[in-house]
Amino acid sequence: MEKKFEFESAGIEILKVTSASADLQIDLVEEGNVVAFVEVDSNDYVPEAERSGKKLTIRFQKGTNINIPFIKNLFDGGADVKSIRLLVPKNIQELDANNASGDVNISDFDLRSLKVNNVSGDVKIENCSMNEFNLSTVSGDLTFVASNYRRGKFGSVSGDLSIKGIPPMERDTSVSTVSGDAIISYSGEPRFDATISSVSGDVSSDMGLVKVDKKHYRYGNGEPQEYLKMSSVSGDLLISAKYRGAPAKDVKVESSPASSEENRSYRAAVVEENLQDQETKKILRLFKEGKLTKEYALEMLGVLGYSEKEIEEMLEVDEELKKLKNSIDVVMKDEDTESKELQESPEKVDTPEEPNLTREKKEGD
Repeated sequence: MEKKFEFESAGIEILKVTSASADLQIDLVEEGNVVAFVEVDSNDYVPEAERSGKKLTIRFQKGTNINIPFIKNLFDGGADVKSIRLLVPKNIQELDANNASGDVNISDFDLRSLKVNNVSGDVKIENCSMNEFNLSTVSGDLTFVASNYRRGKFGSVSGDLSIKGIPPMERDTSVSTVSGDAIISYSGEPRFDATISSVSGDVSSDMGLVKVDKKHYRYGNGEPQEYLKMSSVSGDLLISAKYRGAPAKDVKVESSPASSEENRSYRAAVVEENLQDQETKKILRLFKEGKLTKEYALEMLGVLGYSEKEIEEMLEVDEELKKLKNSIDVVMKDEDTESKELQESPEKVDTPEEPNLTREKKEGD
């Protein structure tokens, strides 16, 4: 049976919706209260609702809205919420949808922020715009179509991510999967600075990306509009500029002061990561020009977080690095031996022989 519930929304700007195991459809209406049409098999079912300032939280839990735990648990086993259709008025500016098992469909909104957490169902976002978009899913697929954002974070474990038709503009995008594939298709020619990596999957594009260094890519002439990060463990990553479907909406709603500050922090983090790649390039160039010793190149690249194997591949002197490592080990061993001898024989004041690496550094200077 279908039951209707209405929630007072005057003065409400933030709506949080939680469902355990139901399909969730959220549609926009011009005005009025938040209205829910719930397909449920119990006459006694009532969702929980809580209002705090400008925030309304609705929990479409199993069972009935009874505050006595023992009695409530008796009812919980009998009510099965199958589907929820939620009508949300325009005064809602931030939407947070959480679902454990079931599909989530959201369409036609202009928001400050949209957050979706889903465990095992598919998610579809259509004809929406927002300053902030955050998706987290485990095994469901995402379809993000004819929609737009200024800052977007897409995360999936085993589901595929399909971001279709976003227009070139100033934007921050982060896409990460474990075993799922991810595709971003632009409706025009973007200009971006990107960090793209997949451990065992393929990275491909029809745009002729320029590889700057390691995982660092660029596309387009002039200053980049977008900072893009795509990563996967075993999934494939694809970037395209050939989307010909419905155009995405403009981002209309202005950021709140808090969101603007978060934007600046996120952009700073992305820029720092790209600057790290620039620093890597600079170190390699100085090493090839003979302006940095192997020792210093090894140390500096290690500080940037590269493993010994990665450094060996970048410097292309595997054998030399192994010899260098062995010589360092010998020097350190000799220093430890001499230090112990000094501790055991205080009267001995001979100065230890200067390590070879130090002499090489002086000669280089």
